Amino acid sequence: MSADPALELPLPDRVDPDRTLVLTVPDWSAVAVAAEHDLDPRTPVVVLHGGRVIAADAFARSAGVILGIGRRAAQLRCPEARVVIWDEEADNRHFSAGVGALEELVARFTLLSPGTLAIPLGSLRHGYADEPSAVEALISALVSETGWEFFPGIADTVFAAVLAARQARRVEPGATRRFLAAQPIHSLEYAGAEYAELIDVFGHLGLRTLGDLAALDARDVTSRFGELGRRAHDLAGGRGRTPLHDHVRTEQFGVELGLDTPTTRSDTLGFLTRQLAADLLAKVRRHGLVCTQITIELRAAGGQSSTRTWRIDDMSETAIADRLRWQAEGWLAGSSQSGRSQTGSSRSGAGGSGSDSHRRRHPGAEDLPDPGPDPEDFAEEGVIALSLVAAELTTALGATKSLFDENTGQVTHTLERLQGLFGPDAVLVPGLQGGWDPAETNLWTPWQQTATPERNPRAPWPGALRAPRPTTVEHLPVDVLTADGRPVGARPAGLEAEPRTIRFPAGGTEAIADYSGSWPIESGWWDPAHSTYRTRLQVVTESGQALLLSKENGQWYLTGRYC
Repeated sequence: MSADPALELPLPDRVDPDRTLVLTVPDWSAVAVAAEHDLDPRTPVVVLHGGRVIAADAFARSAGVILGIGRRAAQLRCPEARVVIWDEEADNRHFSAGVGALEELVARFTLLSPGTLAIPLGSLRHGYADEPSAVEALISALVSETGWEFFPGIADTVFAAVLAARQARRVEPGATRRFLAAQPIHSLEYAGAEYAELIDVFGHLGLRTLGDLAALDARDVTSRFGELGRRAHDLAGGRGRTPLHDHVRTEQFGVELGLDTPTTRSDTLGFLTRQLAADLLAKVRRHGLVCTQITIELRAAGGQSSTRTWRIDDMSETAIADRLRWQAEGWLAGSSQSGRSQTGSSRSGAGGSGSDSHRRRHPGAEDLPDPGPDPEDFAEEGVIALSLVAAELTTALGATKSLFDENTGQVTHTLERLQGLFGPDAVLVPGLQGGWDPAETNLWTPWQQTATPERNPRAPWPGALRAPRPTTVEHLPVDVLTADGRPVGARPAGLEAEPRTIRFPAGGTEAIADYSGSWPIESGWWDPAHSTYRTRLQVVTESGQALLLSKENGQWYLTGRYC
């Protein structure tokens, strides 16, 4: 794309330092796939995640492929399309490499997500005379460097600028709230995946636009939906001025280790990596930076190498060691699925198989990269050296340092020691899974192990409790009484009487100041031995307690408390 679309924006004659410019690449995941597999530019590309289309290039969309449809529907509409499973690592890696041209043009920029970046206009004041020349220069440089299409958007907040970029639009200063008010409520998905559940709830409540949400009282939204609801309300009202975290040029923060004896044992390599990673992260911390991507290179005694860049959520030696172990196991097994070697024609990856039988069992396997080198070429000699490079650095998110940032090695050692003494279940990490009740959705996983939900968290779960979730989960039998002391019955059509009092097993009672409508849930109806029918009710007592009640088999239970 040329820089012309940016010039069509009616930009002012000067750079406004309090506003944000966002540049986004439409259908980025499809663009990344084309780059990863070196496809012909005219090849239609469709990207799947969870069995649904999440991105498609212009050629596929012109054939009728739309977001959300399944693989079969996409192939029916565009038989010649290259259908590929979404690769998050490739998404991040190609975008981070491509936007490097900006490092010579602007003082600051932030990678918001693969395919989207933000530039505070204040950082352009000294390099460019006005906004038109700045936008033109930036897009021209990026297009020349990458060949990608970029849409620009300018607004008073980052969130509004992201939405404006999807329309290649400039929002006038002071008009951001009016612009946001007209956007559909599902636009909150561009603020982060954590808003997905709220979007569904807002839709059921009849909120069709961000303006509908912004018109609600902030205290009511916060009391019902908690901190996440408050942030959504701020975003909808144009008040979400989240500070941008600078992309920092990649300095040469790297460490290397040569082995006296080559090894093919991934556990040995993982053990050696822990100390190597500790040395690298210590360098990063001394400069007050945070590392978000690590490039790992393995070199075999025969001269082959495997290089891959991994995204890490925290600066943890364990996280880096795990990724090196995965990379080594995939490489030494000759089963590469992604990543490219820096020498020869070898490739690196994690998991999968390049065999013909594997391709026959998995449709679309022809879309995977070629398998790596035959392990017999080097497996007997093994890996002779490994290196780690901080591939992406950012400034710290705040001045407060967490316990894990300061003493990562000590905490890791302590938790590993506890697991060694008392077993893996001695240290558990909380999470969520699918289900209807709070007790069902709780998921506890041993530390450093991959969570394996018993119930699919992405399944519909009709009637499941929506956010906010109770902060305390219980299963305590209680009595819910009417004003004259009679038990409150519950039927599918609703409560038989108005609940006025709740009596606890210890004998204490609380008057009910307010309550929600009740709603029935029948789970496991297809299996009579495990089917459950219950009725839920949310109440607020006169002392201010917010409680979740459930009636099962004629008995009321206190199943959760909201704090």
